[in-house]
Amino acid sequence: MEEFFQLNGSNCPHYDGEIDRRPSYQKLIATTKIKPGIATDDGVAIHFIDQEIQRIVSSRPDAKAYRVYYHKKILEVELKTKYLGCQKEQSFPQKL
Repeated sequence: MEEFFQLNGSNCPHYDGEIDRRPSYQKLIATTKIKPGIATDDGVAIHFIDQEIQRIVSSRPDAKAYRVYYHKKILEVELKTKYLGCQKEQSFPQKL
């Protein structure tokens, strides 16, 4: 059986999915109720190996991940996110 481990810091999924999610997460970090961390929009997944981010992917073209922390004010750093979908509509062979 594989061992489960916890990541350092906090995580906020669905960062763009609810109107109060982003400001609530930021307030919790600013007031030190939770540690700084990573926020992800709907449709974003992060692949970690040990504690290091290896890849961030999205099923939505404009969805992103962010490092969120407090340094005199709340700061968000957009993280490189790869969209996994098609940029152009694909045509698929049709069965005859």
